[in-house]
This record gives sequence, C-alpha cells and structure tokens, in this order.
Amino acid sequence: MKKRNKKGTAGLLLTAILAIVVVMGCGRRDAKTEPDENTSADNIVITETGEVLEKEDVSRVENMETENQQAKAKEEAARETPAPEPTPEMTPEGEVDLSKIKLTEPEQEQVITEEDQTEPTGRELQIVFLGDSIFDNSRDGTGIPYLTSIQCEADAYNLAIGGTSASIEADESAESAQWTSRSLVGIVNAIIGKIPTDIFAGSKTKEILDNPNIDFSQTDYFVIEYGINDFFRGVAQSDPDSIYNVKTYAGALRYAVANLTEIAPDATIILCSPTYAQFYDGTWMIGDGNSVNTGNGTLFDYKGTCNYVAKETQSVFFNAYQDLGIDGYTAEQYLEDGVHLTEDGRHLYADALAKLILSIEETKNN
Repeated sequence: MKKRNKKGTAGLLLTAILAIVVVMGCGRRDAKTEPDENTSADNIVITETGEVLEKEDVSRVENMETENQQAKAKEEAARETPAPEPTPEMTPEGEVDLSKIKLTEPEQEQVITEEDQTEPTGRELQIVFLGDSIFDNSRDGTGIPYLTSIQCEADAYNLAIGGTSASIEADESAESAQWTSRSLVGIVNAIIGKIPTDIFAGSKTKEILDNPNIDFSQTDYFVIEYGINDFFRGVAQSDPDSIYNVKTYAGALRYAVANLTEIAPDATIILCSPTYAQFYDGTWMIGDGNSVNTGNGTLFDYKGTCNYVAKETQSVFFNAYQDLGIDGYTAEQYLEDGVHLTEDGRHLYADALAKLILSIEETKNN
C-alpha cells in the first residue's frame, strides 16, 4: 500500500479553505458599498467613490462644509477690512476726551439778499447784532437778525461775522496799532473808533461800520451772540487775575459790555448764550454740548459763563441753550449740521428773542 503525499494533501486542504472563504466573502454585504436591510432605498445616497451614505449623514456633511466655508469667508473679510477708528474715551466726569479728535466748526454757505439792512429807515427801535455764523450766514430774509427786526419793527444792523469768537486769538496782539482780530472785541473797538475798519474788508460788517448815516450811540439794543467758536478753540473761560482779559471768553464779554455801555448809555445789552449743539467726526456723533470738552469745559459750561457775566454786568441773559427747546430729541428738526440752525431753528430763535425785546419794551413804557 502506497503512502499519501503529505504535501499534496496539505495543498488540497488549503485550496478548500480558500474556496470557502471566497464563497462566504461574496455572500457578505459590504457596509461601505451596500445598504443595510433595514435601510430604505429612498433614504440612501451612493457617492462617486461608491460609498453608501444615509441622507441624514449627507446633510450633516453638507452643513459642515457650509460652516467651514462661512468661517473662511469671515476670516478673509476680517483680514481685508481695516480696524475701526477708536471711539472717544470718556473722562472720569463723563465728558468726551478730545485729545485724539480734531473738532472744527461745520462749514455753511452764506446767502445774502436785499433784505439785509445797511441803511436806516427811521423806525422807532434800533437793534445792533454782534455774533458769529448763527447770526451771519442767512442774510436772505430767513436770518435771526432780520426776523427779529421785523417782529420788533426795528432798524437792524447785523455786524456778525461767521467763524469768529468773542475773544481774540492767543497769538494776536491787543495793541490797537497791531490789531488783526475780527472778533467781538475787534468789532467793539471799531464801533468806538479805536481801530480802523480795514480788517473787516469784504464783509457786510465793514459796509455798516463805514456808513456815516448809522449812529451807534442811538442804539436801543445790542444783541451779542458768541461762544461756539470760543468753545471749538478751547479758549479759557475766564482769568481770575485779569477779569477783562480779552483772550478769555468772559473777559471779552465784559470788555464789550463796558465799552458799548459807554458809547450808548441807554442801550439794553442782551448776552445770548451759544445754542445746544451736537458734534461729529466724519459721519458719527462723538457727543453734544453737554458731554464734549475741548480743553476748558463743555459748551454747556460756556453757557454758564455767559449767564454769569450777564448777571455781573446787569445785562439781559438770553438762554439760547436751554430755553429754545433744542436738544437731543429735537436736533434733527432745528440743527442743520449739529451746530447751525435750520430755517425752523432760526424762526424759533427769532421768535423767542423778539418776544424778549418786546417784553422789555413793554416794561420800559409802563
């Protein structure tokens, strides 16, 4: 009897095992290529690579991809968008620190028509207005001096010059021979004949000052309106060591009252405070007259100084800051650019000022 070849038997056995494995492998479902028996055919998606996924899994993948794309887009936008300018910092007193912000008066075009009076007409009252752009810019029948004069039936001379302040500049000389300031102090000096009118060349002020038919000694009311440009420049409000220091706001007001009273002793002097204002740096508001401090107080503080000088000099105080009803709620109606008045604002101001003057007149006549 022959012995079996062990090697041959082992080979046959190995071949049989491999065949069984192949058959079993073909009978198994590949989880990656075939759906589970419990999975509906309507709820599966086969990818381009042959992978079988349920629709819920596909949605999760798509959502993840969308979120990743959005995150990348935000990162790119952040890199491309410049960092915003820092917002103003507040002082411990709650005022806006303008050390890094340049604040200037908004520009406004001046309009002049024949309604602007330069010759006397013989009316009973004579009113002289001194001020900045609040009085100067609208010489077209809608300005405060003109509207006030109509209601008071008065001859009105508007000596206001836009962009000027009550005080003289820090680098300007107070000596008459070297005078260059077109401020309140400069106009008062021209009225009393202390300086020539050459520095007012090109303005309606010079035309009125040079008119020999106008007698300033016959003035019934001097209406003085300054403060906003003193505020913009950060002018000192007062000087305890020299109360008539014309380089301060209070000193300039005192100087004007004293000299105008001298030239027209019977005149009533009305000191008008600056009006409420809002301030912008480009396109965003940095604060208003209650919060912004340019170095020597808020605009509200300058209002207080005007009131103080009026009481001290026995002048009439017109509180344009608070009594007109112009504030954060009404600014859109009454303020054109945060500082200058709209036509509604000018009518509001003139109505209140005329009412004050007529009230004083009534008291005088009684």
